[in-house]
Amino acid sequence: MARGESSQSPVDVVRRLRGAGFELPKPQNEVLARFLDLLIRWNRVYNLTGIRDSQELVDRHLVESLVLRPLLRRERIADVGTGAGLPGLPLAITEPERAFTLIESRAKRVRFLRQVIVELGLRNAVVAHGRAEHLRPEQPFATVLARAVAPPAELLEICRNLTAPGSILLLLTAAHLQTHFAQAAPDFEPRAVELGRGAPRLKSSIVLLERTE
Repeated sequence: MARGESSQSPVDVVRRLRGAGFELPKPQNEVLARFLDLLIRWNRVYNLTGIRDSQELVDRHLVESLVLRPLLRRERIADVGTGAGLPGLPLAITEPERAFTLIESRAKRVRFLRQVIVELGLRNAVVAHGRAEHLRPEQPFATVLARAVAPPAELLEICRNLTAPGSILLLLTAAHLQTHFAQAAPDFEPRAVELGRGAPRLKSSIVLLERTE
């Protein structure tokens, strides 16, 4: 096993998450550690993430996912272009009362996601294999997550059919794109992001947009 690809023990996960301000129940920490182990193993063949260092996997993938928890709206959540299940899977692990739909078009990543859901016993997560703009959900999602998988105007158009007035888009993006997202479409209005004191410092920026019409 290559350096930086050792398995993550729950103790390691707890320590790094606690350092970022997250106090989670022991069973959730154990499942998050198992998720990282699966990600590390599958990443050798499927190239799911460019991050190889196990500690950085916690800091970038788990922390940046979990920081979105207080911003989620209602129960139905979609994760557009989820890739390795980020931020959707860590949120599904820690928010068992919400229902997550992980949207991914690439077959290899879909196989990984479905295997993770089975191995972790997640009953609140499903995978939708296809492009988000082609999906026609029976009901709109209250929250749509994305890690800036497309330019601002294009991403909003991709997500429009998943939402309705009152839905929010919760985006992890580069800092220089924040203004572009806020101005990308007249029917998505920016909302303030309040994480509270003690929130971890992130490399990504968070953009929250609410569909108004």
